[in-house]
Amino acid sequence: MKLNNIRYNKTRYCVPAGALMLCMGMLVYAPNVLAQTDEPDVVMKKSDTPKQRQYTLRAVEGRVTDADGNPVFGAMVKAMNVEGYSTFTEEDGTYKLYVPVFSSSLIVSEPKHNPVVIGLLKGERQYDAVMHSMSFTADYSDEQNEFGGKSATSFNYTSALNVKEEIQKQLGGMAYTKMRNGTPGIGGDIFINGINSLNVNAQPLVVVDGVVLDQQYGRTMIHDGFTNDILSNISPADIAKVTVLRNGTALYGAKGANGVILIETHRCRSLATRISATLSAGVTTMPKFIDMMDAEQYRGYASEMLKTTLSKNREFKFLNNDPGYYYYNQYHNKTDWKDKIYRTAISQSYGITVEGGDNVATYNLSVGYTKANSTMEYNDMSRLNVRFNTDINLLKNLSVRFDASFADITRDIRDDGAPSGYSEGTPTSPAFLAYAKAPFLSPYAFGRGVISDSHLDIVPESYLDEALANYPDYNWKLANPVALNEYAEASNKNRFENSLLNISVWPEYRFSPNLSISEHFSYTLVNTNEKYYIPINGVPSYYVAAVNGFRTNEVRSLFSKQNSVMSDTRLSWHNRYDAHNLELFGGARILWESYLLNNQLGYNTGSDKTPFMSSSLMNASSFGTKDNWNSLAWYLQANYDYMGKYFLQGNVTIEGSSRFGSEASGLDLFGARWGVFPSVQASWVVTNEPWMAKSSVFDYLRLSAGYDVSGNDDIDYYAARSYLRSKLFLHALSGLSIDGIGNTQIKWETTRRVNIGLDAKMLSNRLSLSFNLYKCWTSDLLTMQSIGFLSGLDSNWSNGGKLENVGLDVAAMVKVISNCNWQWEVGASMGHYKNKLTELPDNKTHIDNEMYGAVIRSEVGSPVNMFYGYKTEGVYSTSEQAKAAGLYVLDANGVTKHYYGAGDMIFVDRDGNHEINENDRFIIGDPNPDIFGNISTSLSYKNIRLDVCFNYSLGNDVYNYMRSQLEGGSRFINQTTNLLGRWQSEGQVTNVPRVVFQDPMGNSRFSDRWIEDGSYLRLKTVTLSYRLPISSQYIQGLECWIQGNKLLTLSKYLGSDPEFSATTSVIGQGIDCGQLPQSASFVAGVRINL
Repeated sequence: MKLNNIRYNKTRYCVPAGALMLCMGMLVYAPNVLAQTDEPDVVMKKSDTPKQRQYTLRAVEGRVTDADGNPVFGAMVKAMNVEGYSTFTEEDGTYKLYVPVFSSSLIVSEPKHNPVVIGLLKGERQYDAVMHSMSFTADYSDEQNEFGGKSATSFNYTSALNVKEEIQKQLGGMAYTKMRNGTPGIGGDIFINGINSLNVNAQPLVVVDGVVLDQQYGRTMIHDGFTNDILSNISPADIAKVTVLRNGTALYGAKGANGVILIETHRCRSLATRISATLSAGVTTMPKFIDMMDAEQYRGYASEMLKTTLSKNREFKFLNNDPGYYYYNQYHNKTDWKDKIYRTAISQSYGITVEGGDNVATYNLSVGYTKANSTMEYNDMSRLNVRFNTDINLLKNLSVRFDASFADITRDIRDDGAPSGYSEGTPTSPAFLAYAKAPFLSPYAFGRGVISDSHLDIVPESYLDEALANYPDYNWKLANPVALNEYAEASNKNRFENSLLNISVWPEYRFSPNLSISEHFSYTLVNTNEKYYIPINGVPSYYVAAVNGFRTNEVRSLFSKQNSVMSDTRLSWHNRYDAHNLELFGGARILWESYLLNNQLGYNTGSDKTPFMSSSLMNASSFGTKDNWNSLAWYLQANYDYMGKYFLQGNVTIEGSSRFGSEASGLDLFGARWGVFPSVQASWVVTNEPWMAKSSVFDYLRLSAGYDVSGNDDIDYYAARSYLRSKLFLHALSGLSIDGIGNTQIKWETTRRVNIGLDAKMLSNRLSLSFNLYKCWTSDLLTMQSIGFLSGLDSNWSNGGKLENVGLDVAAMVKVISNCNWQWEVGASMGHYKNKLTELPDNKTHIDNEMYGAVIRSEVGSPVNMFYGYKTEGVYSTSEQAKAAGLYVLDANGVTKHYYGAGDMIFVDRDGNHEINENDRFIIGDPNPDIFGNISTSLSYKNIRLDVCFNYSLGNDVYNYMRSQLEGGSRFINQTTNLLGRWQSEGQVTNVPRVVFQDPMGNSRFSDRWIEDGSYLRLKTVTLSYRLPISSQYIQGLECWIQGNKLLTLSKYLGSDPEFSATTSVIGQGIDCGQLPQSASFVAGVRINL
């Protein structure tokens, strides 16, 4: 073994070469050699650090082995939480180290193994430490979190475009995470510790490298089904660690009630210059499709429905089956429109990282480009990202961290999902039209007696003109989705652009080794530019109720800009008094935010070659937003530990905001209203007790508990302000009207949280367990309260309501095989929460919201966001059965009765009065899951590694709105094959009702017919990677991998994908509106380290 000689205090020591390289740049002490006595307690002073505090020391010795029992040579052993006491293991794995008498644990680290922590016994001899390969998930770190925060750190082979996919995969049951849909980089929604708000944002605060990043939840977008996720601007390849804070979030004051996500990007790890280049390419398969009627089946369906219209015609062009008929070719095609809209998509990604520096400055520069095509035509994404992180030592006591990043995202974009209604226009989502369009029509033009694929059919469909002439505002005609895509494509038609620029400067001045002051200044600019265009060609003219007329096409534009400035000034102090370690920091965090939005709308451009916004367009209108707000938070935090066994953290934050009402309750200071948010967290590392360190079962056991108060300041900008808004009267005259009456008492929501946790490592660190139990009480819910009718408005914002959450999350990891060649671990996590609404303003018992034809009820004493609708008991098979039931609905005049007949749905008459109306509704579904989480396993053999991850959600109900449109049996749109079993004749037994134009009996109304079990188990990722044993003058390493994503989904759900999210808000979770489903993908990549 090659040894290097080093000299310390005139004494020469032999140190392994590998260990010497490990400790370069850090001061290494060897008190075991310095000691000239065998006495257990001696007083030592470091001669090269004259200000080093003197401690009474004691000797500890032990042995470090790997999982096979072989000694680990050159492992660093150092005192936990006390700097300056370390040594290295000898060739036989033994060590001897002098540590302060109050030190209660050691941490052992070595480049090829994960760190381990050893609780110290009273005597000199300690139990052997067993180290496991770095192929396993790390159990410990030098910065051990003693209060329960969990981190995701594995981003080496990710193909995710948004870090939320990795949060779902790696942290599982800690946070309820749902991907929104299959659009590249669309992101997802995250809920931590249950649902802690109702009408405003309930998702966590995001902090990136210390910068609070506003996520723009709830901001206006003009394409249906699209949500801009700000985190898509951050490449997961740039991320080093993501930490989810569930407890102790009072440090973030009025912004921490929903939990906090801390994102740390890569910084320089080596003074030597390192270059890493990564490239990957992948294929995404077409999604799972719903089975639809073919041309002849739909022809029969349409023919049957025609009988229920007011038409007296006996002949229709599309029903003539004579091959010699002039229009036969036009109406006798077999078009699968999905083949024209969906495709197999290609993706590619490139990145290069350069890091290095010297003793004065270090840097990390990364540049990346990603092109991700969508499985839906004209729905692609590209991203350019640049990040430059530096750490500079300007003077002996002055350092500065300068970071700069820029990202630019460009998208082709179209409307996505089923329309929420048909009164404001014809459906314009190509994805929905691919299902709904009549399959006997062709996407191409009909001319000279034949179908030609040279020209798209741009003439509005007319096969029902004779039948529906009496329904002028029905919008029954559907666009040609192929022509819609083609004529709506241009950089000035349907395009989305979003950029994020951040510049951060963080100087720190050290008055002494114990006292420092820092100022973190950050500027963030988010620009969004979105263009929207519905073409004339291929799209029928359509009725728009808002303007009370027909329009040929539509153009919109949106521009928004958000400027964010943060200043965080902090004074920090720490000191150790023998066994007592105390750290204090406090400061002020100021946020200035400015958001500008301009949104324009106009109709009838006259030509698809002039898709420009202009005041000359019909019904041209514009509206905008200019919000300026700021907040100031004063905070103080104290961290204390005694002997590395008992940890106590306390903090208090006082925060004020310009969004708070001038008469809000709270602390009245400096003429403003402030919220006060305290927190206390405590933990006990039981295995650091000498009597517990000898346990043969537990290697590490920590118990923790805490209480904290935090707030949610996502208050509507105008909630405390009264204002007028310009409006159009009689579709022609403009004027002003009162649009909001401010509530000067409006304030933040307050969440109080109690948590109890346990973390354990057992059986020589082969088994890891974590458990967290919490209960939250949210008061002052931001809700709408009734106001006097004299105001001209129904309601305004108020703080009136209470909400409770109780839940737990559990995680376990087992090292099944651990030896020099093979490593296999299996892990699982599970999360559960249950929420309950306990109070509403105005003594209300419930709040109802309507979305996609559904009533979403939040009722006192029940969970929020419940589906509230009708219960069904099948279909009336015969007229006698229906007559015997005697159920009816009233006409719009409230007098005429329409009795249910054979083929109609059987609705439960809740009040027994034989009339089916709103009083007969029930709670029919709960979109909140019973449990959720992940299951993972990793198997390694030498340089080959296989990683498999499942994620799951069980017990959540889903409202399948897409199916309600494609099985409603009330419109002339194609239907699923389930409608082939519809009721058609007297005595037929089925659960699918008859088809009736416009559904006068409400058979397709919101009911349990559309509520399904959304539970699923998904094979989220399978990754096979290989590290080539290459080391040369030019190449330091080469890695390659292949990865499969979303390869298998087990679910009873009838829709295309059981995982989706139609909105970022709480209200509306669990509604499937038919957006692009997620589908399987395969990615191959290679990384070269130079």
